[in-house]
Amino acid sequence: MVIGILLLAALWLLRKWLAGLWWVALVLLVFLGLLFAALVLSVLLRRYCRKKQGSPKGKGSVDHPWVPSKKIPSHTYKRPDPLIYSQGYLMSKGLAVTWDNPDMFLMDGSALVPSHDLLPGKKYRVLARIWNGSTEAVAVNLLVKFYFVSFGIGGSRNFIGQTFVNVPVKGAPGLPAMAEVSWVTPATPGHYCLQAELNWPDDANPDNNLGQENVTVKKLNSPNATFTFPLTNDSPFARAMRLEADSYGIPARRPCPERESNDDDRQGRHLRSNYPVPPGWTVEINPAEVELGSGETRTVTVKITSDGAPVLRQPINVNAFAGDELAGGVTLYVHS
Repeated sequence: MVIGILLLAALWLLRKWLAGLWWVALVLLVFLGLLFAALVLSVLLRRYCRKKQGSPKGKGSVDHPWVPSKKIPSHTYKRPDPLIYSQGYLMSKGLAVTWDNPDMFLMDGSALVPSHDLLPGKKYRVLARIWNGSTEAVAVNLLVKFYFVSFGIGGSRNFIGQTFVNVPVKGAPGLPAMAEVSWVTPATPGHYCLQAELNWPDDANPDNNLGQENVTVKKLNSPNATFTFPLTNDSPFARAMRLEADSYGIPARRPCPERESNDDDRQGRHLRSNYPVPPGWTVEINPAEVELGSGETRTVTVKITSDGAPVLRQPINVNAFAGDELAGGVTLYVHS
């Protein structure tokens, strides 16, 4: 009640000012209305004059022959495709892979060192061979990161170092480019695997940017060889894992004339279906199927038995799948 009385008193005292504000608002409203009417009138007059004089833009597509529509790409610039031998990408294409990566090397000075034969606390050179799938765009200052993980499938990555390289177009001098960092191996003796990861923000195909070297070698012992390695689920979700074996190794290159005459068979030479476990050999994987929670690890034992015939070097690849997705793998070499 008191507030209402005070409000009425304030309006009574300000009655002259309120009348002035009302006239100002009325004048402003009339002015805006006239301005809007002038704008509408000018638009109508321009349209009328253009119709009388004819449009300077012509008749558009009227009386022109029909032209089929064409698909225009979302961008017109060229993108490079830096790549490395990438097991995940190749496997997604139905091809067999080796974890003895042909694009990754370890060197002690100028001597090549197998990744399964490293000394603890020793400095090595880690090199990765980088290619470009594009014939039109170079990758300048491509970032290459290197990691190591304990031997096995899955597991956490440990950063080694990074470097930048320039990758020319496909077929140009200077290809492949070589990325190199130094690495002092952990003081704890063990078998370590290497990864090289290419980082390019606008890659034409980012699926072929991760390569891994994951190899071990053993001698057949009357006539068996047994390997053990950890299988880790590095996914944030529980996964059912299965392990499969094949005998793929990168075939020797054929002479150029033969390659040219058999181009249709280039992928066929690398299909997984063409590389079962060889006759006379058995590969026992225990467990061959296992369900792992997030971060859970299980030791896998692989027993390889031959028919006793001498063998120089036989590759056995053990690949882990979660559904149809490749989770990782190892390449096991056995020899007599």
